[in-house]
Amino acid sequence: YNNLKGPTVPWGYKQSQENRYVLEPINEQLDALAQAEQYLKQSTYSEVARWLTEYTGRKISSMGLWKRMKKDKADRRRDAQQKRFTAAIQVEGNA
Repeated sequence: YNNLKGPTVPWGYKQSQENRYVLEPINEQLDALAQAEQYLKQSTYSEVARWLTEYTGRKISSMGLWKRMKKDKADRRRDAQQKRFTAAIQVEGNA
């Protein structure tokens, strides 16, 4: 995330003080979110959302966590497809 695209600031980010449309990462929350992804393999979204809220002090609901994980997974998939496409174009250009 780089820019605010709606009324809600994504979990793990805060609005910049200089420009309210620019997002700044909160590293502690993003690191906890990465840990949460691993915890989800063994726990429910409700349990992990409760842990994230207690650990970071910023509220996230189980549905909010589910949406965030779904979006992050889609973003990673899109980025991987873009890299494969770029690599294929470069190979064709060198052939």
